[in-house]
Amino acid sequence: MKFLALSTKFCLLCIFLFGLGACTDSSRESSDPVITPSGGDTSSTNNDDGGDSEEFSTAEMLTNIADAIIIPTYEELVTQTELLASSDGDLSSYCSAIGSPEESSKEALAKDSWKTSMAVVQASEMLAIGPATDNGSSFRKKILSYSEGSLNSCGVDEMAVLAGRAELDVSQRATNQRGLGGVEYLLFNESLDHTCPPQAATTSDWNALDDSIRRQNRCKAALAIAEDVAAAAVQLRDAWLETGGDFRSEYISESNVGNSLQMTTDAIFYVDTGVKDKKLGIPLGINDACSAFSCPGSVESPYSETSFANIKNNVETFLEVFQGASGVGFDDLISEEGYPEVSQRIVTNSQAVIAALEEVSTSVIDQVNSISDSEDESQCNNAFANPENSDSLSACSIYGLIKRITDDLKIDFVTIVNVNLPSGAQSDND
Repeated sequence: MKFLALSTKFCLLCIFLFGLGACTDSSRESSDPVITPSGGDTSSTNNDDGGDSEEFSTAEMLTNIADAIIIPTYEELVTQTELLASSDGDLSSYCSAIGSPEESSKEALAKDSWKTSMAVVQASEMLAIGPATDNGSSFRKKILSYSEGSLNSCGVDEMAVLAGRAELDVSQRATNQRGLGGVEYLLFNESLDHTCPPQAATTSDWNALDDSIRRQNRCKAALAIAEDVAAAAVQLRDAWLETGGDFRSEYISESNVGNSLQMTTDAIFYVDTGVKDKKLGIPLGINDACSAFSCPGSVESPYSETSFANIKNNVETFLEVFQGASGVGFDDLISEEGYPEVSQRIVTNSQAVIAALEEVSTSVIDQVNSISDSEDESQCNNAFANPENSDSLSACSIYGLIKRITDDLKIDFVTIVNVNLPSGAQSDND
């Protein structure tokens, strides 16, 4: 019995010492790396000096987008539109040269100046945030009204008549007669005849005027509209600056991160609602909003035939915002959340669209007209369904390539970034 008692005490002592050793090992393990479920080593979040690793900052991303993309784009918008409207700019020089031997060369320079301005305007279309959407998007519509509907060419013809009488007040005209779309019509449309109904009093005598006079009056109207565009660009830029409305401070504020993030994602969804649907889907007859084989009247920039250039600028700016230029962007946010493959897919698909746009040789308006003339929808449907395998109707193929981007935006992007789909992007009616 005594032996049994001693054995019992010895066992209890062993249990006590084992437990003490286990406690010591446990305390040692607390400083070892902790492995997350995804396999990431989080030891840096518990380092010896108590410091934490830096987490992704949405406010930092928004600050980068504002400072590296939005504000510089608006600065360039002011520069280019003021050059277009300048009294010593190429458009004004063309107006002065009408009827002279230099008319043709000056006209070409004026058209190039318009194209340069339009490229920056198309970049700004992807940045419809805050001031650009205030008051029914008034600044944006004055600069380019395409998003709100087709150009009212009769109204622009009336403006040419009034410019010849020195009675034109652009601020009193409807927005669908203004902006760079109005300047394009006046500068690039080869037909000098008005498009108003016969009963329109303002334009009743227009077609009987000498061609040189009509060109001069058109150019005066184009210059007046360009001045209106430049003024709107200045107001839009100033709304972001500290010396103006200082919207930047509100946009990057930590307390407003959620709202600013939603505004930014709403803006870049223009690649879906504005580019894919309005600039391609409707004109090509893919979207239900066009009830005919195709809708040529819905094409953007039909007179200059720069529709593809507009789309390329849109997609390039989308990609710039997505990648945060050379700084922090949505690609970093998505990768931080553990989905780098989604980020890479959006980048790859965007680059594929840009590459395809660089290869096009037939304008959107010509392709839309060819669909209308042939009354054959199947060729376009096949092209956008199999964009890599299509050797014709490049506009339809590009629609299909852009849809790959927007499909990711509508599902993976909004889920990972944790934002809502903007109205109008809820579903496709293709």
